[in-house]
Amino acid sequence: MTSRILASLDRQEKALALLAMLQQEEFTHLRVLDPTKVAGLEFSIHELLRQIAVERTDLRAIYVTIVPTAKRLFDVIHTFSEDQRQRAQALYEGLDRREQACARQAEQNFKMALGFYDQSRSCVEFIQKQLVPTRDVYTAAGRYARASSEPTLLSGRM
Repeated sequence: MTSRILASLDRQEKALALLAMLQQEEFTHLRVLDPTKVAGLEFSIHELLRQIAVERTDLRAIYVTIVPTAKRLFDVIHTFSEDQRQRAQALYEGLDRREQACARQAEQNFKMALGFYDQSRSCVEFIQKQLVPTRDVYTAAGRYARASSEPTLLSGRM
């Protein structure tokens, strides 16, 4: 069981290293404004996150088979040999560092994407304001248009 736990921790660390690379690549594509490549990377990132979540769920199931009340590595680490305990501790610390780095990169990517969204939205709003005619405009016949502020009833033939 302990070898399965160590293997799972190792896979998770490698998955987080891959996640960090994908996030860096996403940031690069965000900087050069390439939404097609960003969208493609987002699918890969989401699939990788799904796989990491499955791996962690499986790992928790292994913890429960060792100690029925266990939820974390530290609840079962006392069953490891000294070498395995040190390796598990090192893997756990590496996972923690990589998770924090990935979280920082995700925040940076989010801020950049949100900034581009805000910039695009304000540009669209500016253009829309420029297109909307002001209150005092001329009609197609060249006369000054008078807008009726009161509701009226239309009558006539069709």
